[in-house]
Amino acid sequence: MYISVKVFVILILSSVLSCVSAKEKNKDIDNVKVYYEKGKYGGWPANWGIWSWGNEVLVGFTQADFVDKERGHTFDQKSSITKFARSIDGGISWSIEDAYDAGITEGTVEHNLGNKSIPAKPLAESIDFTNPNFALTFRMCDMYIGPSSFYYSYDRGKTWVGAFELKVDFPERDPAGIVARTDYIVEGKHELTAFLTVGFKDGDKKWREVACVRTSDGGQSWKFLSWIGSHKINSIMPSSVRLDESRLLTVIRRTKPPRMVSFLSEDNGNSWTQLADPVKVDYNGNPPALLKLKDGRLSLVYGIRGEKTMSEGIGMYVSYSSDEGQSWSEPELLRGHDGACWDIGYPRSVLLPDGKVVAIYYYNNANAGDKYRYIAATIFDPDLK
Repeated sequence: MYISVKVFVILILSSVLSCVSAKEKNKDIDNVKVYYEKGKYGGWPANWGIWSWGNEVLVGFTQADFVDKERGHTFDQKSSITKFARSIDGGISWSIEDAYDAGITEGTVEHNLGNKSIPAKPLAESIDFTNPNFALTFRMCDMYIGPSSFYYSYDRGKTWVGAFELKVDFPERDPAGIVARTDYIVEGKHELTAFLTVGFKDGDKKWREVACVRTSDGGQSWKFLSWIGSHKINSIMPSSVRLDESRLLTVIRRTKPPRMVSFLSEDNGNSWTQLADPVKVDYNGNPPALLKLKDGRLSLVYGIRGEKTMSEGIGMYVSYSSDEGQSWSEPELLRGHDGACWDIGYPRSVLLPDGKVVAIYYYNNANAGDKYRYIAATIFDPDLK
C-alpha cells in the first residue's frame, strides 16, 4: 500500500504527540504496561484488589482469550482466570503470578476452574489483620446472586489461605447474595471494616446495593452496620477511606444512569450522609479509586469512556479534594489521546513511600491499531499539577 511522505510524517508526529501528551501537563507521569499479551484480554483490576508494602505493589486482574467482536467486552468469558501482577520497584516493572498456584482455588465468575474448584469453608481461627505482610481479598461467585468468599495472606500475596465463607445477616432485607469486590479498612488486630456489594432479585428485576459491615473476631463473624444509599438503586464497587477515628468516606459507582456518588459517615459506619457527586462519569459508569495522600488530601482516579464527556476525551482522570470530600478539583487527564476505545478503567491505586501514586487499570489502544486490552499503570506525583 502506498503512503505519501507527507502523510507518513503526519502519522509519525501524531503518534509521538499522543505518547507525550500526558507529560506535557505533568512532567512526572510515567505510563507502563503491567500485563500485555497478544491474543489475550487483561481486565478489571478493581474486581480483585490492590495491596502495597512500601515500594512492593500487588494487584489482581482477569486474563482471558481475546475475541474480536464489534460490541461488548472482547473476551471469552469461559477462558477467564485470575492472575496477580507484582512490582518491587514502585510500579516501574512487573512480574505475573498465577492465582491458582498461589492458593486462589475456588471457581468464580472470572476464575473458571472447572472440576479443580474447591468450595469455600468456614473460617476456624481468627485472622491477624495487623500482620505486616497481611492482605485480604473478597471474591464474588456471581454478579448478582453470590455467594462471596474471602482469602487472606501473611506473605504479601505469594500464598493465600482460603477460600472462607462470607456470611452476613442483613436485617429487614432479603438479598440474593453477596457479590463483593475488595474494599476494606483495617481497624485493629482482629477488627476490620468492609464495604460489600450485595445483590437483589425481585422477579425479572435485578440490582445491587452497598453495605458496611465489620468483624471484631478476625473474620469468623461479620456484623451488618448500615446500607449506604437508597434502596433499589443499582450501586456497586465502593472505594473507601477512614478520615479520622469516627468518620469514614466512601465513593460508589452507580449505573443507569451512570453516576459517581459520595457518602460520609460521622458515626463510624452506622449511618451515612450523601455529599455532592465528586465527578461526572459516562456510559455505564466507572468505579472509583479513592486514596488518602500524605498531605491529607484525597485523590480520586477513574475512567471516562466517551469521547464527548470531557473536553480531553476518553482516558484516565484524577480529581483532588482538600476538604475531605466536600468538594473536588477540576478533573485532570492522567492518560489519553493515545487511541483508546471505551473499554478502559476499573482502577485501583496505592500510595508509595515517596508520596507518588500508582494507579492500575485496564486499557487499550484499539483506535490506534492495537486491539488487545491490557493492564496498565500510571505513576504520578500528586504535588505536581
